[in-house]
Amino acid sequence: MQIPIDKLKTMVRGVARTQEKEYSCDDVYQLLDEFTEAVAQGKDVAKLMPLVQQHLEMCPDCREEFEALLRVVRAAQPGA
Repeated sequence: MQIPIDKLKTMVRGVARTQEKEYSCDDVYQLLDEFTEAVAQGKDVAKLMPLVQQHLEMCPDCREEFEALLRVVRAAQPGA
């Protein structure tokens, strides 16, 4: 069985990013509103909520949910 090089690269990057402490999708879902509000306010979420940030970088499903929520939050902001 041959693994396409792009899939292999993605897998290696994922393994390289693993940390001793990580959040699950359920953990991130519980914090997603707070995280999204912080992003919309321009806060440094990498420092405030690094485990959420890390999870979103690695999980396409959670990332998609975050991006959809961020669009809604930004559309609701004054002057949007």
